Amino acid sequence: MKILMVSNFYPPHYRGGYEVRCKQVAETLQQRGHEIRVLTSVSGSPMDLLGGFPRQTEIIAGVRVDRWLNIYAYGPQPPHRPWTFFQAKRLLADARRFVNILSEFKPDMVNWWSMNGLAMNLLPLPRAAHIPDVHWVEHPWMINEYGAAGEKVAPFWESVWDGLWGPRPFQPILRWLGRRWEERVASDGLPTRDFSNLPSHVVFVSEYLRTLYRDAGLVFSSSEIIFGGVPVGRFYSPVRRHDIQRPIRILYAGQITPDRGLHTAIEALGQIAPRLRTRLTLTVAGHSTGDYYEGIQKRVQELGLAGSVNFLGKVPHDRMPDVYKDHDILVFLSTREEGLPLVMVEAMLAGCAVLTTGSGGAIEVAELANLPFIPKADPVALSKLLTELATNPAELDEIALRGQAVAQKEFSLDVMISRWEATIARVRTLQASAHGESR
Repeated sequence: MKILMVSNFYPPHYRGGYEVRCKQVAETLQQRGHEIRVLTSVSGSPMDLLGGFPRQTEIIAGVRVDRWLNIYAYGPQPPHRPWTFFQAKRLLADARRFVNILSEFKPDMVNWWSMNGLAMNLLPLPRAAHIPDVHWVEHPWMINEYGAAGEKVAPFWESVWDGLWGPRPFQPILRWLGRRWEERVASDGLPTRDFSNLPSHVVFVSEYLRTLYRDAGLVFSSSEIIFGGVPVGRFYSPVRRHDIQRPIRILYAGQITPDRGLHTAIEALGQIAPRLRTRLTLTVAGHSTGDYYEGIQKRVQELGLAGSVNFLGKVPHDRMPDVYKDHDILVFLSTREEGLPLVMVEAMLAGCAVLTTGSGGAIEVAELANLPFIPKADPVALSKLLTELATNPAELDEIALRGQAVAQKEFSLDVMISRWEATIARVRTLQASAHGESR
């Protein structure tokens, strides 16, 4: 099957697990005989002398990756600004690039990943070309940037075509020009007013996310849950048995933002009795800048934890298996709407005991593996749990063993890919049948 995968970022330029999983799926499907092509943004490409970005194509692990799309500011932007005209031109250029790929590559299916920050006017195009499209959803980007029926996209284009973005005295002439421009764009088959998103199928990585979308008014005619998977062989390591004398190595891994909860881990470590704290260390695998990160480092000094906290900086994903294997506990302290956290499953496979707030889809991993829950933003509860595990190594071992068994059974990449292949084959067959009947 020929599949066009669309993602805002693609490794080695990425921000989190969503893009990492996209790469894993692309490479695995390519290895299984599918022809995969990835369309992604220019993020990470070097800027040229004129301030633009070259449209690069590269082959990564046998997969063609076209870094051709512009990346835009996250979240809805006010349309009444001078750059509206130039923004519209960039968005339309992205749509034309997409249409050209559909014409040249002739995919059997379009597979959307994270569209956060990309041109949302791409979404109706596969349906117009009678190509089935399937979403893989790990994040509420559609809620935040698109809406139930494109209502977060349409106002921008209404302002362009109706001339509302310019100074009031010039709006009549801008409206006349906008309507002429709209006619030309519509003749090219690009959506100009109706941005309805009616995908063939939507796959959510957790029931939590499907419920979140449903509550926001995004109910799809066809959807299912497929847990995100992790390559077992890359991350598996036997659980290390603990004893009362051995140091306990705690890991925080991921983006460093207030809603990910690193400050909770720092405060919890500071509340543990000094005699026990000498047996505990915290490693931070991730990097950030700005006030929050500076505040974290300052707090480490204030609590006298400089010798207990080690900042690794951003660690390439292919080095993370070794990081997990060098630690005993992963703390996942997010308070945000998680899809299905990759880091939790990777750590479980590597033999870490995972402690979590269960935020968003994390609760589904935690419940299957019977992991300990920590109330959100509660350093006191976390410090008590860490104290208990440091003094009860048998319990620490049991949490790690349960987690690893569940990760192997429910969250392996092989299991996920098998379910995914069955889904895309079924969607393609149904689409072909429906299209044949319509003729």
